[in-house]
Amino acid sequence: MHTPPAFLTRPPRSPSFPGVLERPPVLVAFLVLLTLTVLSQLYGALVLGPAAARDLGAAPATADWVQTLFGASYAVGFLLWGPMVDRYGPRRCLLTGLAVLVTATVLVAAAPSMEWLLAGRVLQGAGAAGFAPSVFAYVGARLPGAVRMIAVTVLTSSFLAAAAIAQVSVQLVLMVGSWRWFFAASAVVLAAGWVVVAIAVRPVSPGAPAGGNPATVLVGLIRQRRVSLLLGATLAVLGPFVALYAALGLSNRYPDSELLMLRLSAVPALIWAGAASRWLIGVSPRARMLTAFAGGAAAALFLTFAGGTALGAGVGMFVLAACVSVLAPATIQALTALAPAQQGSVTTLYTFSLFLGASLAPLPVTALAGAVPQAALVNGTALLAVPCLLLALYSTALATRPQ
Repeated sequence: MHTPPAFLTRPPRSPSFPGVLERPPVLVAFLVLLTLTVLSQLYGALVLGPAAARDLGAAPATADWVQTLFGASYAVGFLLWGPMVDRYGPRRCLLTGLAVLVTATVLVAAAPSMEWLLAGRVLQGAGAAGFAPSVFAYVGARLPGAVRMIAVTVLTSSFLAAAAIAQVSVQLVLMVGSWRWFFAASAVVLAAGWVVVAIAVRPVSPGAPAGGNPATVLVGLIRQRRVSLLLGATLAVLGPFVALYAALGLSNRYPDSELLMLRLSAVPALIWAGAASRWLIGVSPRARMLTAFAGGAAAALFLTFAGGTALGAGVGMFVLAACVSVLAPATIQALTALAPAQQGSVTTLYTFSLFLGASLAPLPVTALAGAVPQAALVNGTALLAVPCLLLALYSTALATRPQ
């Protein structure tokens, strides 16, 4: 019989300063800071990957793997951490995941070769995957209903905003120093976060594990036609957006100042749906998803023709980011409605598909970069994004069609 590690099964210690995070605004602000730092490890690689490859003397093509290996490990990790949070509780899993992430981030910052860097990125992704299920489980258990809804909305918006904030942060770091500085600073912030969690986060009793083998439950959900169609559409929620950001960086068409503004301008669009949640919640998930996927396809089509200028790229990416902001919460709402008795498991599959799409997105961009002129890379990537978004639109229409 498999015996869990001792650090997971021993009784949790009480925090030393439990009152520090008792006020919901303080707790949410702390979790937002950690969220931005954790997710920056994924999205920051879109900017620092090429710099790391040059510094370590690796082939330029290996730069994509700096992001892809983290993202794949991060996505797969959700399938493992979700059941662990249910069994061992969010505080213990959060501490364990952060400890792994801090260790891996130090390894990445000091990596002597690309092989060490990539190994560290896999370990980073595995540790980071424990963050989201632990945090959302903790917020769900500790905060009252009305405050909980606001907290979840703010945290979800910060998960999306990290896509732009991370790239801006890394670009600013690269302007003054080495890519290693970004990981070193991240390790310090994450270590400080671990200390705060250890001394100020109260233990929460683990939930009752879902009946049946977790793997069997997940496979059963995937076999449901409507669920699998929506999971396929979820790949396109972040995938085209991340691919286009990768293309912007690789095109060498924009000076650093314009790239900085292009990345920063997406932040309001990525968080607007959180601010408008009271209005959007009155619109059905089906209507929100169909409208947002159609809007995303229109934005990608616009970028196909206008993505070669800073103004055109800025307008197109802003609209696409606004659509992503609508899609993320609407998709999970549609999925949980299809499987109300397995909300934890279907959420795990949603998060897996969401970040799998984001992690694989740079690979076709690199392949395209070898086939088209650099100046046309954004336009070509946008052209590929259009059918992907339209296919997601069609899958959503089939999956959510009234019976």
